[in-house]
Amino acid sequence: MSEDLLLKLEVLRVLSQRREMELQELARELGVTEEYARGILGELSKYFIIKVSESSVSWSTSDNLGWLKPWGWSYYYRIIMGSSMTSARWLPPWSIVVSELQSQGKGRHGKTWISNLGGLWVTFKIHAKPQTTQLLPMIVPVVLVRVLRDKLSVNSEVKWPNDIVYKNGKIAGILLEGEYAGADIIGYIGVGMNVNNDPPIETAVSLRGIKGELVPRGRLLSYLTGWMGRLDKLSEKPDELRREYMEYLSTLGRRVTALTVSGEVKGVAKDITELGELVVENERGSYKLTSSEVLRLIHVE
Repeated sequence: MSEDLLLKLEVLRVLSQRREMELQELARELGVTEEYARGILGELSKYFIIKVSESSVSWSTSDNLGWLKPWGWSYYYRIIMGSSMTSARWLPPWSIVVSELQSQGKGRHGKTWISNLGGLWVTFKIHAKPQTTQLLPMIVPVVLVRVLRDKLSVNSEVKWPNDIVYKNGKIAGILLEGEYAGADIIGYIGVGMNVNNDPPIETAVSLRGIKGELVPRGRLLSYLTGWMGRLDKLSEKPDELRREYMEYLSTLGRRVTALTVSGEVKGVAKDITELGELVVENERGSYKLTSSEVLRLIHVE
């Protein structure tokens, strides 16, 4: 980790605890000149809603995730950690774990998720009914698309099973894990969203790039949190949920190649089952694919 990045993280740590502070005080705390501190703030303001005046600096509470206080949840905010999913394992249900930077961010099937500055990297730990956890692969993408469409006017879609895309560019990824707790299940919902960060790969896009301006992450996380507390309610009407999921799905009707743990399946994506499985048809027959067995899905056309 470079010295420059370490100083940026320290600036975020200090500003996350203050509504406003004198630039001179920040420079003194960092052990740098005011000119150097102003340069760091200028770089950070590309990714965070940070306002720098002649003598003071402030981080907008609409973007500063350290100021969020979600009702009914235990909230854990850190500037840097290994993985929010791993951290959530140690916490009680109804916890939210957020980090500005992850050194060991997790993706599906053990892949690494690059979590750089300006994005939204969060894990929700919930206590849910078995029916709800079965439907999470459809529920969570629907929630994300609703928020992006209704609150940000971003006409996003779902690439099966649960990538959130805009014009084929990936905005967000979802990681779902669970464990039994008596008759119910403890669910871990990891969301990695490109908000104001520079997307780490060419096939990804950020909300900043789509909107042409910085997007307040605190408001975005508040909207998501509101839905995460109502997941059991969303599972009560599975047919309506499936219809909405299919409405948002960009995969249906396309020729696809599914790279699975047991080989390759090519064909046309025809349907979604009641549990969110993808039905692919080719000259040899029909295949039901689960998200757990598909390592990668490629839209051929």
